[in-house]
Amino acid sequence: MEGHTTKGESLTIRCIYMLLALYERPRTVAELESYLQEKGLAQVSRRSLQRNLEDLEGHFGLYREEREAVNAADVWNLAQQDFEKLLELEDPVALALVIAEQQLNQLGPMTVFAPVQSLFERAREQLASRNTTASLWLKRVKVSAASHRLVGPELANEQSQRLLDVALRQVAIRLHYHPHQGDPAQVIRATALAVFYRGAVAYLIVRDHSNDRVRQLPFSRISEVREVVTEDARVGDFDLDTYAASGALAYRFGDPFQLEAVVFNSIRREIEDAPLGEDQELLELADQPHCRLLRVTVPYTLNLVQWLLARAAYLKIIGPDDFRDKFQEELQRALKNFESEQLCVPAERNFGS
Repeated sequence: MEGHTTKGESLTIRCIYMLLALYERPRTVAELESYLQEKGLAQVSRRSLQRNLEDLEGHFGLYREEREAVNAADVWNLAQQDFEKLLELEDPVALALVIAEQQLNQLGPMTVFAPVQSLFERAREQLASRNTTASLWLKRVKVSAASHRLVGPELANEQSQRLLDVALRQVAIRLHYHPHQGDPAQVIRATALAVFYRGAVAYLIVRDHSNDRVRQLPFSRISEVREVVTEDARVGDFDLDTYAASGALAYRFGDPFQLEAVVFNSIRREIEDAPLGEDQELLELADQPHCRLLRVTVPYTLNLVQWLLARAAYLKIIGPDDFRDKFQEELQRALKNFESEQLCVPAERNFGS
């Protein structure tokens, strides 16, 4: 009959489930009986379960704990290291898990990955005990972020969970927001829309009810949040993927544009194999053999501007004209601060204005 399970197959399935149950924690036969019933397996007598366990004893790390009293029920347990040999990962897979955990630590939030934390730990322990190519790779190759990342702020876990909860449910809220540490709270009525992490820094995306503007507020500057049941949520047409595609999460200043610049060899080496864009060109300059003419379409974001400013001594922006002028103005503002005794803060922003 289709779907029929033979006696031998039932025994195999029952034994697998019992081993998995004991991998979680030690159990008596009575506890194993309840566990198997919860899993929907056919009921068998406790005597049969005891015989099954006795047959498996000594295999896969299965053993009986020492009885506390003569008439006490047997407590069955698993030596986890012995049992985990059945679940051993291939070393390249273990390496991928360890590197993935390192990257996730940079991005956050690690609380999301708590259910697989034991898998990460098992991968680390396995590689630590090996002398394979994968384990040597982990010991001798360093993986770090492509640019500086802020260290995540210390946050109260309960408050963070509350902020995440209101964003997942997209409800109307009232929150206390502090522009800077120590500032009095600003009371904001808004709709929680989503959460995003810039590096390890968490932000709550909200629609401000006072002006209908979408804002990004760091978790660390929110001291209180409460759901407002007397006010309707204003989600509107907000879509997180569309919002991210607009560049809003990357401090977008404008539309992508074609950058043209003369770059020194140090920058050339940096971007030849890791280009700034898919259409990147590096053209020879007859009168400057140690430089190249760079042409590439780039996103107009804070990351781009900061990348260029960090290399300003080794490049010359040629175009477009408006970007070149803004870049020059930014350098002049920086120079003015070096030449002045006090910090000169611009009255208006340069980029993004």
